[in-house]
Amino acid sequence: MSAEPGKLCHEVRVELPALVAGELDHTARAAVEEHLSFCSGCQFEWHEHELVWRCLSQCEDVDPPEELRARVRHAIAGLE
Repeated sequence: MSAEPGKLCHEVRVELPALVAGELDHTARAAVEEHLSFCSGCQFEWHEHELVWRCLSQCEDVDPPEELRARVRHAIAGLE
């Protein structure tokens, strides 16, 4: 994923999950961080993404029940 310098809020907010996950290259990360340095609205949303990421990283792996797996497979098959 990449971000360009001077992006607007709605463009930067699309990049926030990748920023939190560490998936942005150096240039993209710098552009998003530059925007975050002055935009309080995007800073708030970034903190929200960061909080969710930290919470998810502390969750234990859960093996879903077979019934749920079957329902998901059925739903996916219906989309094809």
